[in-house]
Amino acid sequence: MIVELSPRDNSTIFEIINLAARVYKGVIPHDCFHEPYMSEQELIHEMNAMTFFGWKERQKLVGVMDFQPISDVTLIRHAYVLPEY
Repeated sequence: MIVELSPRDNSTIFEIINLAARVYKGVIPHDCFHEPYMSEQELIHEMNAMTFFGWKERQKLVGVMDFQPISDVTLIRHAYVLPEY
């Protein structure tokens, strides 16, 4: 089920993003990859600028994605899924 996420979901979003990003360690250039991949402060900033949605399976949030409308287009800015899914 797709659901719109809110700031109360921050800790779960933070966990999903950073667990999912680990699979790219060694693929993303070293100067661009850091842990955590997205800091909590950066996540708060991103959530203020765009709308985050999540995918739930059996009431568990397993993936996140956000959309940012700019002029006459909508960008998909982030898309992360827990590695086990």
